[in-house]
Amino acid sequence: MRKLTGKIAVFLLCLLIPGLAWSEVNPLKEKKVLVVYYSRTGHTQLVAEKLAKKFNADLERLIDKKKRTGPIGFTAAGKDAVAGKTTVIEPLKVSLSDYDIILIGGPSWFGNVTPAVRTFIMQNDLSGKKIGLFGLCHLTGVEEAAQEATDLISKGALKKFPTMPLREGELAEDVLLNKIDAFYAEVMGETRKE
Repeated sequence: MRKLTGKIAVFLLCLLIPGLAWSEVNPLKEKKVLVVYYSRTGHTQLVAEKLAKKFNADLERLIDKKKRTGPIGFTAAGKDAVAGKTTVIEPLKVSLSDYDIILIGGPSWFGNVTPAVRTFIMQNDLSGKKIGLFGLCHLTGVEEAAQEATDLISKGALKKFPTMPLREGELAEDVLLNKIDAFYAEVMGETRKE
């Protein structure tokens, strides 16, 4: 009986050990994803929520302590963005060290990163993280804002991150979902099959 129990234990260990070793080197191991975003009007929040669903990610909304609503707040927001200013944001509810991939997004204000997103990037060490950038604008400027975010993150090094620039007209469900699918494939390193 003892010999049989010992043989069963050895057999089970032989099955278990390769599985454990494979899981440690498995490139398909699920990555933990965080979507960090700033939204003044709700458009970026809509996109961030859809990204979180697609990536099975956690959401972290950046809260700017400065009032950015109304005509005066809107004007000050644009002025601060163009001037490259930072702002005071509420502390994050999550620890970035818990995540492998961080998707960062916000609106483009006059072709510039919002102060809240700029502050987030400048206050956090994003080295060693896989980064994806998404942004929105009415007509133009989102590509410039994505490049500014890239420059802030890479601190002068020539880096390129997956990006998903959107214009207000691309928020229609079918268009947006196609853009999100392409962004997902780029961030996750998949080749898209058409």
